[in-house]
Amino acid sequence: MRQVVECSWRSLNKAGEELCGDSVIIRTGPDSFVAVLSDGLGSGVKASILSTLTAEIAARLFESGISVEEVMQTIVETLPECNVRKLAYATFAVLIVNEGRHAHLVEFDSPPLIMIRDNAIFELQTDKREVSGRLIRETRFDVRDGDYLVMISDGYEHAGLGGIYRLGWRWPNIALAVQRFVQTGVDTHRLMLALSRTCMKLYDDKPGDDSTVIAMKIRPAVSLTVLTGPPADRNLDTSAVSRLMDAEGYKIICGGSTAQMAARVLDRKLEVEWVPPWKRMDDKPARKKGSPPTALLQGVDLVTEGILTLGQAVELMRNAGTSEDLPHDDDAATRLARYLLDADDIQLIVGSAINPNQVADLIRGEPMRMVYIRELVQDLTRRNKQVHVERI
Repeated sequence: MRQVVECSWRSLNKAGEELCGDSVIIRTGPDSFVAVLSDGLGSGVKASILSTLTAEIAARLFESGISVEEVMQTIVETLPECNVRKLAYATFAVLIVNEGRHAHLVEFDSPPLIMIRDNAIFELQTDKREVSGRLIRETRFDVRDGDYLVMISDGYEHAGLGGIYRLGWRWPNIALAVQRFVQTGVDTHRLMLALSRTCMKLYDDKPGDDSTVIAMKIRPAVSLTVLTGPPADRNLDTSAVSRLMDAEGYKIICGGSTAQMAARVLDRKLEVEWVPPWKRMDDKPARKKGSPPTALLQGVDLVTEGILTLGQAVELMRNAGTSEDLPHDDDAATRLARYLLDADDIQLIVGSAINPNQVADLIRGEPMRMVYIRELVQDLTRRNKQVHVERI
């Protein structure tokens, strides 16, 4: 099964600064993951510019397969050291994971990567050497399902300086905190929040330095297939339903006509849930007005109405970073948005049948659902998800 790197990150600006001096780049492809964290010297605008340039150079060059020596030479020539303090203008850490299994880590003057395996701190053996007059650490290793990886900028190490921690939070204490959080079974979003809140608390809500954390976890890819709209040719009904049912992972049907088609092809009962499950449980009034009911069909994880639900889901996703940002509702649109945000590999099987009862379909000459599908694909692609659309 394909493995992916789940990732969540957050930066805290130094108190009084509008821009963060740390820069993060996350790039995800079908078989690759790249995370870059750069910390610019000082803070504010200058540090932000320097770290951004460093992160971009490092990400592009390492992605292209250029050696560490060439990358460091390019960075040194582009951003020379500070003449006064004799320090590099920006540090960086780059983690590349290919095929969800083979990792390559390069660190220059940055806190070491924190790795947790089997709920224990895993010590990576790095090769330390001087490249272009700079000391770098490099290692290649294999990751496996359940591994947690955490990158931090040195603002985290300084948190609590002179207060709770006389010398700052320091790497060993941060690694121990990561280990304890991981033992609770957190995902990367919750791990990132826990570390970020702890860092902010140690700074007494006034960070003395730009502080960034990137939380990562290795896990199996989550697959999702959505069937929406009947095919233009009814002879393809069986084929469309078969593609849905034969797909790996979660299965969703969007559209009343599509659900009826699937029930007919599968010869299974379609049961409409006229009362939302959450309302049956706590008898609270509906929060989302006009949200269509869901239905039950054996073998399908979610069955919803089509155009209205798709439109509401797109709107919900527009205002959410992750599924954690969605309302705690159980209506059709929120459930659909949650499935989409939690999935890594998404296949959309879109029927081309024109609905004679939809004036918009007749005017446009294509299903109105395609408007929302295009918006949905754009949103999902922006989130680095692997999306495949098949029209039938």
